[in-house]
Amino acid sequence: MRASGVCHSDWHCVTGDSEVDLPVVLGHEGSGVVTELGPGVDHLRVGDHVALSWIPNCGMCRECRRGLRHLCATHLGALWAGTMLDGSIRLRDGDGHAVHHLSALSTWATHAVVPSISCVPMPDVPYEVSALIGCGVTTGVGAAVNRAGVAAGDSVVVFGAGGVGLSIIMGAAAAGAKTIIAVDLQPEKEALARRLGATHFIAAEDPVANVLQTTGGVGCDHAFDAVGNARIAESLNDCLARRGTAVLVGMPPGGTSMSVDPMAFIRQEKMLTGSIFGSADTHQDFVRYANLFRDGRLPIDELITARYALDDINEACANMLTGQSGRGVVVF
Repeated sequence: MRASGVCHSDWHCVTGDSEVDLPVVLGHEGSGVVTELGPGVDHLRVGDHVALSWIPNCGMCRECRRGLRHLCATHLGALWAGTMLDGSIRLRDGDGHAVHHLSALSTWATHAVVPSISCVPMPDVPYEVSALIGCGVTTGVGAAVNRAGVAAGDSVVVFGAGGVGLSIIMGAAAAGAKTIIAVDLQPEKEALARRLGATHFIAAEDPVANVLQTTGGVGCDHAFDAVGNARIAESLNDCLARRGTAVLVGMPPGGTSMSVDPMAFIRQEKMLTGSIFGSADTHQDFVRYANLFRDGRLPIDELITARYALDDINEACANMLTGQSGRGVVVF
């Protein structure tokens, strides 16, 4: 391993909002260098710089054949069981007892045994950048450009200016959106949000009214919940223009429910949808986003606001939970 992001999804495993078998090595957003290849691996070479994908795909199921590799369910049983894709466990503690994998990756470690399908050879970008492409950047940028289809001249509102929300902002800016409104309760996040492409920032108790005021009462073409909060999700409709699209991106705790007014969606032809992992074909999109970074169109390195040694992972998590701006990265 060379770099690993610190993502809220890992913390869901700590709190129990995501149920995983213990003990487990966390971390699912990482990059590194191939040091050894197993039998049958022919698309990688020792020494390759790779970003790791936390959703592997089989390439053969109905979803994969339709180009929806991010929705492949073939390996979900193994991933939730904390094993490799073949059901084996490759990690042991000092006494030889099994230790589970997270998403068949477990990037909060100096080394990782991973499925070859999860490895994407990358262009010449910093390992920190390719690590963030492995989850947060792809989740956010892809939600904007793949799922919502943000186009030049569109208006966008993003609730939550954390790592994923900021990536949505970057994606919308790269797509040419004219108005990009960031909404966050912490005003100190405004500077970074604007550097990454936001044209407006709202830190208010009544964000919907402010969104409507900013757009002259029309609303936005696209509204994103990057937090995973039912109250926010329920408010997206009120931020939308006619035929607007509301996209749920942030992961709420298990068992969360929300309510919507169906008549608003029918009469104004609005759309409510979700986005997982940026609707990504990782072997194409990881490289595409890396090249956009190299071209200066996705300032991914600006997301990194703190760097940690692996021994400081608890501090990294604590800072994440306080709502720090940007993304913390473990570097090796």
